[in-house]
Formats: sequence, C-alpha cells, structure tokens
Amino acid sequence: MKSNVLWFVGVVIVAVAAIAGVLYLADKPTLHGAVIDPPMAAAEIHLQDFNDQPFALSSVRGKVVILYFGYTDCTTECPLTMAHLKLALQSLGTKAGNVRVVMISTDPTRDTPATMRAFLGAFDPGFIGLVGTPDQLRQVWKDYGVTVEDGGETHSFFTYVIDPGGNFRETFLPDSSPVDVASDVLLLLKGE
Repeated sequence: MKSNVLWFVGVVIVAVAAIAGVLYLADKPTLHGAVIDPPMAAAEIHLQDFNDQPFALSSVRGKVVILYFGYTDCTTECPLTMAHLKLALQSLGTKAGNVRVVMISTDPTRDTPATMRAFLGAFDPGFIGLVGTPDQLRQVWKDYGVTVEDGGETHSFFTYVIDPGGNFRETFLPDSSPVDVASDVLLLLKGE
C-alpha cells in the first residue's frame, strides 16, 4: 500500500513539474523581429562618427545597439525607419539611455559628417551617424551582409539589433512597429 502511495505522489510531482514547465515556456516573452538563433557576435565596426571622431562598436558594449544602413538623401525607408526608432526610444523613457541608434552610410560620396548630423538630428540628436572611406564602408557592409548598389541609393533595409553583450539578436523591417521594437529592447536590457 505504501509503495502505491509513493508511486502516486511521484507521478503527481512529475506531472506538476511538467505543467509548470509548459506554462513557463508558453508565458515567456519572445522577440518580435526575425530572431537570430543562436545569437552570434556582431562584427566589430571601426568608422568615423558625424563629429569626426573614431567610433568602434565595442565602445557601446553594455547598451542595446540598433544598427541601420542608409543614406541622408533617402526619402522613403531611411526617414521612416528613423521616425519609428525615435518613437520606440521615446516610449522607453529613462531606459532609452541604455540604447544607441547607429546609422551607417551607404553613400560614401555624398554622406558627410555634416549631412549625417543634420539628417539624424531631425529625428534625435542622440542618434549616431557613421561615415568612412568607400573601402572601410564596403568592409562593414560585407560583415553585415548589406547589399549596396546605385551609389548607395539601393541598399538592404533591415534594422539590426545587438544586445548589451555584443551579440546580433534580430532584424526588423523599416515599417516594424515602434511598440515591438521597444518591447524587444526592454527584453534585451533584462538579459532575455
């Protein structure tokens, strides 16, 4: 009789543990973008910012980095993406201080530090614009799988999200919801 009771108690414990595990996994928040699984280390970037200062991606380790490739004369995806990122950061309140939005030029001929500063300043003066020589930029484009054609006007338009540990975690399209971006940034700041 005692062995039947012990067996029954064991079965109940296993069942409760299994149900708890399923509920935990079902309730666990997930990222909204195209998830990179497993996460991979983001390639280092060495370019010049729009203040003519050297910039290295590793210098913002500990922050969530939202990386975008575009050009300042763009009239469609680039401004749309920057506007959405501005809204996403505004919704984060004080936590926005733990996020860096970085735009890398796809047009090394026309994008200068001054044009980058003016373009991004129209959205948020905290956004960082990066420029470089054609060779420097080509290397970064290659490292991130970015296609650039037509003097920079045709380019990949994904937004790349890098977690505080420097890992590439997901991508978003230009028309992604600012709410989804903000939600994912909060998850990454929590270490999810």
